[in-house]
Amino acid sequence: MDDLMVVILAAGKGTRMQSRYNKMIHKLAGRPLIDHVIEGALDLSDKVVCVVGHQARQVKGSITRCEAVEFVQQDEQKGTAHAVWQAEDYISSHRGQCLILYGDTPLIRQETLMKMIDIHRKREAGMTMLTSRLDDPTGYGRIVRDEEGEIREVVEEHDADDDKASIKEINAGIYCYESELLLKSLGLVDNDNAQDEYYLPETIAHIKEVKPLASCRAEPDEIIGINDRQDLARAENILQERIRSLHMKNGVTLIDPERIYIEKDVEIASDVTIYPGTVIRAGSIIGPECYIGPNCQLDQARLGREVEVKQGSFIIASQIGDEVKVGPYAHLRPGNEVGKGAKIGNFVELKKSSIGEESKVPHLSYVGDGSMGRGCNIGAGTIFANYDGENKHRTELGDEVFIGSNTTLVAPVKLGDGASTGAGSVVTDDVEERSVVLGVPARFHKKKR
Repeated sequence: MDDLMVVILAAGKGTRMQSRYNKMIHKLAGRPLIDHVIEGALDLSDKVVCVVGHQARQVKGSITRCEAVEFVQQDEQKGTAHAVWQAEDYISSHRGQCLILYGDTPLIRQETLMKMIDIHRKREAGMTMLTSRLDDPTGYGRIVRDEEGEIREVVEEHDADDDKASIKEINAGIYCYESELLLKSLGLVDNDNAQDEYYLPETIAHIKEVKPLASCRAEPDEIIGINDRQDLARAENILQERIRSLHMKNGVTLIDPERIYIEKDVEIASDVTIYPGTVIRAGSIIGPECYIGPNCQLDQARLGREVEVKQGSFIIASQIGDEVKVGPYAHLRPGNEVGKGAKIGNFVELKKSSIGEESKVPHLSYVGDGSMGRGCNIGAGTIFANYDGENKHRTELGDEVFIGSNTTLVAPVKLGDGASTGAGSVVTDDVEERSVVLGVPARFHKKKR
């Protein structure tokens, strides 16, 4: 929206989180709170200003698209109107609407904000407020309306008498203004209240004398502000429900959905089945018809078609080809590429290795800094000894290499196509194609026919 500017208030300390970190950088569905709000703002406008204060450097560093945002500093927190005033230079140069959001209110839906902006424009309002109705409105300012149903004032809870405190309609703290009117009204706000602060709702009295006020209703689960760990947990539950529902609508089967955790920025194709206890973190992509067993964890994992990840397996930043079987209880550390039809079995650990098509590492082995061609078989207990105490080295296997059980491959070492080792061998030198070696250290035994 070319004529829309967004100002995000994110300067508070968040002391109720009982944390040495600013609450804006605490995570929700794998992303900092502020990042959720910034992402939504940038989807609406390319003019986004964020008001920061406490731990400003860390807050800025947690924002994925930091370069697309302008920042202003609020060193002393004196209320919401005072916070918006810090963006005076940006607001004064803007012609159009100014949307005010909060960095600790990450659950607001885009469609709600777009509806709010649409109402504002159609009514040619000077200010439009987002409201909601809560069974328990504790902590929120109350919306006071006149006989015609128009907003008369917003009373902060600290200043509300018993009658006003009983009102269920609350101010969600999200506003859309005409920029010019916003600046004029900010200059007229005083701090004559119990908290000695400058509140944005105080602009109502000044704006309604010039232009109409309007309002837009939001669902209660959209306007939750994150003030403490209980709020964070509640927001996580709400967002998880939204994420899981979206994937199920797209054709994903979640067995016992409430016991499956899926972060934002995860892609899951149709006809995937996911069992309870599984965690899927941001950056993961799961292809069609995959099976993810119970208690697995995928973190930036990329799975092709018909991949089977069995119970208790952990895949981090690795590429898994079509029709691969992983686990149970396999651990794939970052940097692996596993080819089509390969098998990575139980209690196998891979790190920064490539596994060729149809190759098998069935059980109880460590493959680190290695590569193997097509159709290899790695016997149980095999170790790719990649570290000499100072440096990491690579082990390279050609096609159809057979490694006997309990073999140690001491890198750097290369085994040619069709090479084999006897059980318990310690291989310290390169092995030629179709050669069989055995012993400690391994020596040439015979050439295969």
